[in-house]
Amino acid sequence: MVPDDRTLALAFYLLVDVSYSMNGEPLDAVNRILPEVVDTIEESPTLGDVVRFGALDFSDDARTVLPLGDLRDVRSIPRFTARGGTSYAAAFRQLRLDIDRDLAKLRADGFQVYRPAVFFVTDGAPTDDVPELRAAFAELTDPTFRGRPNIIPFGVTPELPKSVLDPWVFPKPGDSGKPMRSYVYSGAGDAATAIRQIAEVLITSIVASANSVSDAGTAGGFVPPDDEDLGDWI
Repeated sequence: MVPDDRTLALAFYLLVDVSYSMNGEPLDAVNRILPEVVDTIEESPTLGDVVRFGALDFSDDARTVLPLGDLRDVRSIPRFTARGGTSYAAAFRQLRLDIDRDLAKLRADGFQVYRPAVFFVTDGAPTDDVPELRAAFAELTDPTFRGRPNIIPFGVTPELPKSVLDPWVFPKPGDSGKPMRSYVYSGAGDAATAIRQIAEVLITSIVASANSVSDAGTAGGFVPPDDEDLGDWI
């Protein structure tokens, strides 16, 4: 069945740092996120009708782990595995390619698509040359790029200063669109504990966003995390 051209699709991406410092319990926690999101989608026809979800990882390079799509069609849930360093630039470049491709396909299938949301999970500062990193981020958030995403970075260790993540938030105050913000875990747990909290916040945001869509499927949009749900974060 060809979707009605009025139907709205909400696109979400999970972007995960898989550098070697994330190996072990942190990535074990990350690998529980996709099954939880799939279960949530499968339990609600409304969510499945409007939510499209994809996942990428990054280290020295970046890869598409789960192409954006309807999670009800996923037969095998991929896993994140550790490798390499921490190139934010590689992540931003791959994300730009994926978004460009994915939104074009959704529009060709007859969907309206708003700017996607990216939940960006990392435990470390970027290792890129600053000019290269800034150029990759500028390309991803270029005002002429219709798919420029809402980006919410999550630092899963308190050793990662918030000032490292703030430059990669989008939109910022004064930009077009509702400003986003970064979060750094400040609770008593470890990185795995922080990632489990991110999973809960991601699912809550997905459900709230889907619930914002009108019965006709013509209005609604991304609902960012509620700060009240992130009491252990700064």
